[in-house]
Amino acid sequence: MTDRIRVGDVASIGPDDPELVTVDGTRVAVVSYDDEYYAIENTCLHQCGPVSQGRIKGALSGEWSDPGDRVEESFDESHPAIACPLHGWEYDLRTGEHLGDDDLALATYPVVIEDGVAYLEP
Repeated sequence: MTDRIRVGDVASIGPDDPELVTVDGTRVAVVSYDDEYYAIENTCLHQCGPVSQGRIKGALSGEWSDPGDRVEESFDESHPAIACPLHGWEYDLRTGEHLGDDDLALATYPVVIEDGVAYLEP
């Protein structure tokens, strides 16, 4: 069993204030969004950009009724995503999946909160 990795006080972790830790040689960003905490690999699969410096918001989704119709786009605030600041590649914060290609994914890790402190369980 692997020991927990202490991240830091939850009060210091926010959507614009990620904490970075290393898990088995991999840089991991720990962020919060809508009072939930997420840990995701910090290196974008496109050109190795620092995902932790990207914006966090609800995932962009689109609906259309027929071919040729305009796509109705919206942001799903219940589905958190982070976008790499270099070229906008977006990843699901819960699963690490790239929002445009579910064959691509960053590693994610469970975050445990105890007594106001965040820990990773790799």
